[in-house]
Amino acid sequence: MGQVKRYLGITAMLLLGAAVLYLVMQIYAIMNPSYRTETAIYYEMSENIEMKAAAVFQRQTIEGGGTLGYLVEDGERVHPGQVIAERYSSPQQAQAQAQYRQLQRQVEMLQSSSKVQGVDVGAITRQLQDGLYSLVADLGQSNYYDSTEYFNSYLVAANKVQCLTGKTSGFDQRIAQIQGQMEALSATVGTPETIGSPASGYFVRSEQAGVQPFSQEQLEQMTPQQLLEELDKTFPDNSQGVGEIITDYRWSLYGTTDSSLAQQLKAGQSVTLRLPERGGLEFPVKVEQVQADRENGLYKIKLSCQNITPQALGLGVERVEVVVNEYEGIRVPRSAEHIHISTDENGKEVEEYGVYVKLGTLMYFRKITNKLYQNEEYMLLPLNPSEEDGDEVRLYDEVIVEGTDLDNGKLI
Repeated sequence: MGQVKRYLGITAMLLLGAAVLYLVMQIYAIMNPSYRTETAIYYEMSENIEMKAAAVFQRQTIEGGGTLGYLVEDGERVHPGQVIAERYSSPQQAQAQAQYRQLQRQVEMLQSSSKVQGVDVGAITRQLQDGLYSLVADLGQSNYYDSTEYFNSYLVAANKVQCLTGKTSGFDQRIAQIQGQMEALSATVGTPETIGSPASGYFVRSEQAGVQPFSQEQLEQMTPQQLLEELDKTFPDNSQGVGEIITDYRWSLYGTTDSSLAQQLKAGQSVTLRLPERGGLEFPVKVEQVQADRENGLYKIKLSCQNITPQALGLGVERVEVVVNEYEGIRVPRSAEHIHISTDENGKEVEEYGVYVKLGTLMYFRKITNKLYQNEEYMLLPLNPSEEDGDEVRLYDEVIVEGTDLDNGKLI
């Protein structure tokens, strides 16, 4: 009897040990998978020409200096004689004027917030949400030009909600307090000297204008080699004066490259100009000219643009990308590429190119018959492979990018 109990005890311990060992093996397999996969996702890729280039605008400098306060925003369209800035006689006057204008904006916002007669609560709530979402989106994209406007819109909507819900009876008392502060500043503000615009066009402050060391005539006359040498120099920021008036909404950009992709560009072709050092800012541009220097393996590219924005007015000598071709498809790592040997209907061995994918606990071979584009890391495959052949890579396949002993139909 004792021997039976001892036998049963040993058997139970062995079974328990086996169970523990199996559990440990499973945990190890989870923590240290023998196969690493990456999901085949939708992606956009492009072929780009990278180069250094110089932007050039038709512009007129506004002479002057001193302690200035601007009354118009960068990129704002102005007309001849319009007051664009004030010149202050002292730092105290400049500070008082800045405080005065800030208080003035607060009064205007509070007055707008008080106008709630006939306003629908649902509409204001949507305005509140839209202002907040737009503000967050712009801040996330580093678009600070519009963020102030969205914040003010959000603030006015929030104030109106307070009035409509009875949390406040109005802002008359606060407006009166601010107007009292404005009256106290009036004596210090005085009457600053004004500076008018000499022409019609788009205004940009001198410190915001890009460094533009060349005229359009100079850039037109340079050979590709000369342009390459000139753009490789260091250009000091010699901004001066009150600012500039950009007198034409059309502007040009001249660059040079040794990329063979330049041969694909044709005069009149529409492409995208991307500025990687300015948060990926993009402009639609047109190819005006491609001048080849076969001896030095260079191409001089002239682009034109009719999109005038505050960001455009700040351009000078820049690192740019010209997007020549854009593709969209299924992104697959190139590290997953394999050659699979299969046997055709005649018993002959055939090499097939593709990747292995994980499906449940099995792996399968997926063929690749067409590549849209590839770089050093990834390849882009068609989004809609042939329906006749179900063995091609498809969206959201779990592609095996790392593993050994890969084979079609093998248990993982």
